[in-house]
Amino acid sequence: MAPDIDQIWSAPPGAATSFVDERKSLVKRALNQKVLVPSILSLMPAWPSELQPDIDEINKEIDEWLPTVNVADKKKAKHRARGNYTLLTAVYYPHCKKDKMLTLSKFLYWIFFWDDEIDTGGELTEDREGTRLCCEETNKCIDDCLGPNPNYTPPPNSRGTVEMFYPILRDLRAGLSPVSIERLRLELHDYINGVGRQQQVRQGDNLPDPWYHFQIRSDDVGVIPSITQNEYAMEFELPEYVRRHEAMEVIVQECTKLTILLNDVLSLQKEFRVSQLENIVLLFMNKNKDMSLHGAIDKVLDLIREHYAICVAAEERLPWSKDDEKLNEDIREYVRGCQRLATGTAYWSYTCERYFKQSQVNDKFEVLLDLSYE
Repeated sequence: MAPDIDQIWSAPPGAATSFVDERKSLVKRALNQKVLVPSILSLMPAWPSELQPDIDEINKEIDEWLPTVNVADKKKAKHRARGNYTLLTAVYYPHCKKDKMLTLSKFLYWIFFWDDEIDTGGELTEDREGTRLCCEETNKCIDDCLGPNPNYTPPPNSRGTVEMFYPILRDLRAGLSPVSIERLRLELHDYINGVGRQQQVRQGDNLPDPWYHFQIRSDDVGVIPSITQNEYAMEFELPEYVRRHEAMEVIVQECTKLTILLNDVLSLQKEFRVSQLENIVLLFMNKNKDMSLHGAIDKVLDLIREHYAICVAAEERLPWSKDDEKLNEDIREYVRGCQRLATGTAYWSYTCERYFKQSQVNDKFEVLLDLSYE
């Protein structure tokens, strides 16, 4: 028997009829469909995936650290079992030293813990005022640790995700230049404030336009700080004029967009099952009532191909030096760091169980997404 959509998807209290009907209609069109998605890594053929070799040793240290973190044990266990953020760190920064790898792994645990408080199904999902206070507290932490007069002591009664962030930012600051510290500070503010804005979009009377959704996520996504952290991981400083060069800005933005697009495809099953419909695949279906689920996924895959081509073309326009090979190597490493955000996110998604079970992935990295309810 087909499941009852009224039981699957329940509207927030006080939701308008149009709000309910729009979402029910979209769920009904996608429900119980299966789609075999080709390997997204194959769409970025010039960018290889590598792994930092100390994953097992770092995971042992993570398992010693997690009990000291003031986050609910159930949440920590869920993320540790399904996420394996040390693996994500290893594919983002495959050539970094072991001690740097530990700090960067802790940062990724923080960002997933923190984001899940506000994302669909979190403690603050429907609490706009609580979200505002959370963002305010986190922004203060960022300024305390990365501002001109660093203070690494959390205020009394800080929420656990803020308390844990102070020592992580302290360690990151110690390995970055002043220019990169300020860049990271601003990027983290953009991310925190963007999450707050995305929550407001989810609480809107209608599902957002897919292009608007794509734009706000591109502006505020949390992967941009991970690009700057490549300087920490690999112990170099990218000159600001290089970082702000037109071609480098294009590469950063295009790799960010690639990461958003592929993440929306690979997280589609998980998000659908928790009624998080603000996914670009579903939003394209909602905008075009004649578009099938297969057609919407194909559209996003075409966008991945398009943004990959733009990114590859931009490399030729970078300000390469004629005589400073060290600068050229730093530029190459920064660009590789941008690329690894896309390829690394895809590789990690295929090799952990945050978004789907390993049994759904074949040896070609094709995944059979299942939009049914378990």
